[in-house]
Amino acid sequence: MRPTRDGIHGLLRALAVLLAALGVGAPGPAHAQGEPIKIGLLPPVTGPLATPGRDMVDGFKLFWEQAGYKAGGRKIEIVIADTTCNPDQALTQARRVVHQEKVHFMVGPLCGHEGPAVAQVSKETGVPLVMDAAGADVITKWNRTPTVVRTAVSASQIGHPFGEYLYKELGLRNVTFIGQDYTWGHEVTLGAVRTYTELGGKVAKIIWNPIGTRDYGPTIAAIPKDSDGVSAVVVGVDRVRLFEAWFNFGMDKKFKIYGGYWLHQDMLPQADDRAIGLIGNSLHYAAGLDTPANKAFTDAFARKHKRLPSWFAESAYTAGLWTKTAIDAINGKVEDRAAFLRAMRSARIDAPRGPVRMDEYDNPIQNVYISRIQKIKHPVLGDVLTNVPFKTYEAVSQFWKWTPAEFLKRGPYKR
Repeated sequence: MRPTRDGIHGLLRALAVLLAALGVGAPGPAHAQGEPIKIGLLPPVTGPLATPGRDMVDGFKLFWEQAGYKAGGRKIEIVIADTTCNPDQALTQARRVVHQEKVHFMVGPLCGHEGPAVAQVSKETGVPLVMDAAGADVITKWNRTPTVVRTAVSASQIGHPFGEYLYKELGLRNVTFIGQDYTWGHEVTLGAVRTYTELGGKVAKIIWNPIGTRDYGPTIAAIPKDSDGVSAVVVGVDRVRLFEAWFNFGMDKKFKIYGGYWLHQDMLPQADDRAIGLIGNSLHYAAGLDTPANKAFTDAFARKHKRLPSWFAESAYTAGLWTKTAIDAINGKVEDRAAFLRAMRSARIDAPRGPVRMDEYDNPIQNVYISRIQKIKHPVLGDVLTNVPFKTYEAVSQFWKWTPAEFLKRGPYKR
């Protein structure tokens, strides 16, 4: 029996949908000469992480301003969609920029638990997603999508070096971990716990706090007295609340606290000189990194925005640099989605944070810096608090020192 014309058309439509989801073939709409490349940027403009979201927008725009809003011989247009650091809203906004705004690819989102939602939109539609700065481990490990590449960091990638640092460099043997109770917080905290305990360290207690915790008094009161150190993984406005509670309750006279992920550049204007000397973060970027590339970036950012960039700003800036490198390599033909993704995967980038390249699982291999808060005299801003790296773990993989097979066999970090 011969298939009908409607049947053939139905099969072709089904095949096109499948190819788009896989990110192969079906390159997308034909390239129109002179048509701008539209990029959907997905930051939290409002909500508990609006301050990092502002840095994300400012960093991304700064790069494209410097590039003249051009790549591959075409103009660049940026469509900003507010995710509010909410997975449902991120899903809605991703679908809007894809279906209504017709963006060629997406960049974002920022919050770790938003990442899988936006990745689902990329999987459904075939529109590439350059994941920045969401760090949910599953995206580049157990739940990979062929149309998703990450230019920021996998959450536990910064936790693993810090756990080793706590044990080997600080000599701590009984640590209390304070962690934010959501995907990113779980994975950064438990990544550090894994490397710390594998070396022989003991966990006095893990204290989890939801995003938006207003009172950190009960948290610090729950720290076991025999702890010989405290590790903090805190996000959003909670960073300031923990900082104030720590000193207001006199905890600085009882324990040493170390920021595994805490005193970021975007919250330091709300801190004071009590922060000086504290270990602020274990991160793939610090504004105080002393390299020509970072000096050029931080000075340009400071001149324009009258503040130093956080890692969210640098990450978005580097996402811009990475995508432009790929667009230039394919002569602007972003409608060929497979070619764009191949160019992203093969690029080697000299970013403000240092050298970066993608591993075979679509996550950057990059340095991780342990930094301390110092007051510096900046040529544009004058006296300012910043994170200054004092120890570098070079070319850190998201799998740390394990093979991918060993890591993946264990499954995701979960509280």
